[in-house]
Amino acid sequence: MILHRQRGMEDALLQAEKQWQQRQQQVADQGSYQPDIAFFMAHRAKWQASGVMQPPDFDHWDTVLATTQQQFTLPHVSYQIQPSVFCAAATCQQQWPASPPPAFNFTVTTIQLNWLVAHESLVLDWLQQLEHAYAGLLLVRRCRWALAEGSDMIAAQCELDLFNLSDVLSDALIGPP
Repeated sequence: MILHRQRGMEDALLQAEKQWQQRQQQVADQGSYQPDIAFFMAHRAKWQASGVMQPPDFDHWDTVLATTQQQFTLPHVSYQIQPSVFCAAATCQQQWPASPPPAFNFTVTTIQLNWLVAHESLVLDWLQQLEHAYAGLLLVRRCRWALAEGSDMIAAQCELDLFNLSDVLSDALIGPP
């Protein structure tokens, strides 16, 4: 009888030790997220204000591109919005504009713009205005310039990256806004 009770106590102790180890591992895992949470919380208000925390609204971007083009009286811009790419930070370090990139996930949507213009400065001013208006949300990645065949116009092709950080960390980790 005593050996049976002792065996039961030993099993209970092993179970308690396993639960304790699992809980310690869980706490250590949550603690490893703390730098990411601190980075996120430090930038959260700015990101919310700029719209980075919302899913991309492509109808809105249609309007933004058309309005900005009209403000700068540019020739017609043709654009193509690529499908959004979900990036685990480890695999998309080259997409993030700063170093080091955050350890949380984000999405990137590339927008490709094409014009025929008389001078590069027209496009550069337009792009600077657009990037300034959507600082932190939009990044001008690169532009290519070439003389258009059969004319004295310049063919400009630029790529913009639109960043989105919705659902990067669970609400349980970051708490309410």
